[in-house]
Amino acid sequence: MKLSVIIPVYNEAATCLQLIQKVQAIPLDKEIIVVNDGSTDSTSELLSQVEGITLLSHTINQGKGAAVQTAAEHIKGDIVILQDGDLEYNPEDYYTLVEPIQNEKADIVFGSRWLGKKNKWSFHYMGNKLITLFSNIINQRWVNDMASCYKAIPADIFRSLELKSNGFGLEAEITAKVFRKRFKLKEIPISYERRTSVQGKKLRLKDGLVSAWACLRYRFFD
Repeated sequence: MKLSVIIPVYNEAATCLQLIQKVQAIPLDKEIIVVNDGSTDSTSELLSQVEGITLLSHTINQGKGAAVQTAAEHIKGDIVILQDGDLEYNPEDYYTLVEPIQNEKADIVFGSRWLGKKNKWSFHYMGNKLITLFSNIINQRWVNDMASCYKAIPADIFRSLELKSNGFGLEAEITAKVFRKRFKLKEIPISYERRTSVQGKKLRLKDGLVSAWACLRYRFFD
């Protein structure tokens, strides 16, 4: 099976090249689709020098969801994997992400940052657990980490989701639609190295509210 790795990038000059190198080093059949979402730092210049990727660009920042939608029109692989442009997630986890799909144990696989781990209390951790709990209540299905970036989805299913969220409501939209369509979902533990706001972390309180609204919208109204 061929992977389509989608990497939305916005002002990630400090990490984007190293991240892409890590993805390229994984010895799996894959294409790498990078969407430069209106970066205003040196990200654009750096990405233009990278070989072996499909590089798409937005002239202005539109949001992670919009970047994924732009990439969706170009996927040629069998399984789509979403990858952030920083170094929080480890591409070595691709193997375990796709294994349940390849062995027909699941339709879709979510990677969980918290599953099976002793997690230290933090506002970031609690915020993620709260929005996941809200999603679980709304969807009446249980997941451990709804907001995780790592999701492996067969390309035909990915297209059928007809994603609409432009910003950080993307994860909530995917989750709601996966459950509404009754796909078989499996969660697996993944590695995770959280960065701070000083290091470029972009999530804010308002993004949690966006996710909460997306949970409601795509469960009941769309």
